Amino acid sequence: MRYLSGPISKFGLEDLLARDHTLNAGVVQGLQGSIIEVQARAMTVFKKPREWSDAVYITGLARNATAESVSRIQGAFAKLRIPNPQVEIRINLAPADVPKESSSLDLAIAIVMLQASGYLPDLPEAIEGDYVLVGEVGLHGELRRVRGVLSIAEAASPHQTLIVPIGNEKECAIISLKENRKACQVAAVGTLQEVIEFFAGERRLENVVSRRPTVNSAVPRAPDFAVIKGQRQAKEAAVIAAAGGHNLLLIGPPGEGKSLLAHATAGILPPLSPDEIVELTRIYSAAGAIANDGAIVNRRPFRAVHPTASKQSLVGGGSYALQPGEITLAHLGILFLDELPEFRRDALESLRQPMEDGVVTVTRVKARATFPARFTLIAAMNPCPCGYYGTAQCRCTEREVASYQARISGPLLDRIDLKVEMDRLTVDERFSQEAGPGSKELRERVVNARKRQTERFAGMEIPFNAAIPPGRIRELCQFSPRGFETYKRVVAESSISTRTTDRLAKVARTVADLEGSDSIEPPHVEKAVQFVFVL
Repeated sequence: MRYLSGPISKFGLEDLLARDHTLNAGVVQGLQGSIIEVQARAMTVFKKPREWSDAVYITGLARNATAESVSRIQGAFAKLRIPNPQVEIRINLAPADVPKESSSLDLAIAIVMLQASGYLPDLPEAIEGDYVLVGEVGLHGELRRVRGVLSIAEAASPHQTLIVPIGNEKECAIISLKENRKACQVAAVGTLQEVIEFFAGERRLENVVSRRPTVNSAVPRAPDFAVIKGQRQAKEAAVIAAAGGHNLLLIGPPGEGKSLLAHATAGILPPLSPDEIVELTRIYSAAGAIANDGAIVNRRPFRAVHPTASKQSLVGGGSYALQPGEITLAHLGILFLDELPEFRRDALESLRQPMEDGVVTVTRVKARATFPARFTLIAAMNPCPCGYYGTAQCRCTEREVASYQARISGPLLDRIDLKVEMDRLTVDERFSQEAGPGSKELRERVVNARKRQTERFAGMEIPFNAAIPPGRIRELCQFSPRGFETYKRVVAESSISTRTTDRLAKVARTVADLEGSDSIEPPHVEKAVQFVFVL
């Protein structure tokens, strides 16, 4: 390894003052990547060399992590035996009105510091703009992975080369999966020394996008439906939920398979499209939820949230660098809330609008971001505080049961299309060797039902039956004459709200899709009634 021992510029120190330097870097705000210009210029010549931290000044709305960059870089320069500069260096991060709360700017700042101080040769302006440098510099000269790099790769131009730390390159490479999107070139490096040698003209970097990388999945495989004992009605409700995107509430005693059923439901959802894989991986990258092996999100997510979760952890937040919450991490998949009445009231109420709109907007004093949140909610609860309501084990009073169930607001319950009561398994069911339909078979039924919905909603921004807007129920939920008479009779006899009337139609439409029927018939309405009118 060749260590730098002094300015390699052929110009004198005074000549450095007249030279401009600009490199590109990237930051993430919410899920949006932005290309940042890192501008530098030597301003004053010192009589004696000074430490980098005393010679470099950064402007351009640099927050904590960015403001500390010079200190980290100085440690790496010491490791590489790069001497202190003899010029004052001003660095501006443009545009100045975009907050920079990220260590991803370290690499570009380090290289531009070496250029401005004369330790690296100048590059023509056109060539400098061809590179986007992203990565955190460690004290030992290593380059560390950063979150949100896929968003930065999407912001980069196809003609540019993105230089990233090893471990970030695989998620960048999957941008080529997007339809009609030409990916930028991506080079992976492990140390600051490698990048210095590249800008000194002593090393070449390989474009990793030119070969398809091997990737792992960031989401574990869901359990198979065949392992779930009994609970025929609950499994039927889960299939309807998966086929139509309906929210589902499971009510039953503890230990009877509510969590297992919820997790298995993620495995019967339709496979992700290439664009959806890129979208979800971008979300997980921005949240820092991508493992070091460069995994991508190529399965529908399943997010199980503990009852102690705060409102911010659900919807997302932060001070400057807003990050997605659990409802966004569950985008296009399953959000599972176990022990639903135990959640804080404000946390549950924060779900109401995202459940309707499929997006959530997080606003802070100095930042604002909109995140996708098109999830299917599966919630679980006990029928009473002890969980054994209706058995000899239960000691709960009727007042305690009513108070427990009242913790869930009416407006939230109105947004849950399906509700099913799960009973304790019988002895025969617990020891039965008979396996029900597996996830593969059920997924085929769900996929076929979703295909019918895709054809029905062609040209509309409606992803599935559960998202049909109220004003278009009669238009998009096609009843046969007999089916509509049954529907009207049920509504008249039950005295349900308008919202519940619409939910009944949408669930019946999904039941019909699962049966391959173009119109909603009386049996479809009757089947929907079993899951809509509970609690």
